[in-house]
Amino acid sequence: MARACYQERGEAYEADICQRELAALPDDAARICFLKRHRRRLMESLHAAQEKLSCIDYMIYELEQRQKKA
Repeated sequence: MARACYQERGEAYEADICQRELAALPDDAARICFLKRHRRRLMESLHAAQEKLSCIDYMIYELEQRQKKA
């Protein structure tokens, strides 16, 4: 149920959860730590997505080169 709800609301739901978790932390030092950790996870996801896109771009390039030779 929660997963389906998350998928329906998407990023807005994730941002809402992040805001609540951030507000629940006791002080600014803990909030900074939380935000840095969250940022690091987002960057890892971004880099993984960039790597996948690079693979797809290379596959497109190879197929286009094969078409030119045929």
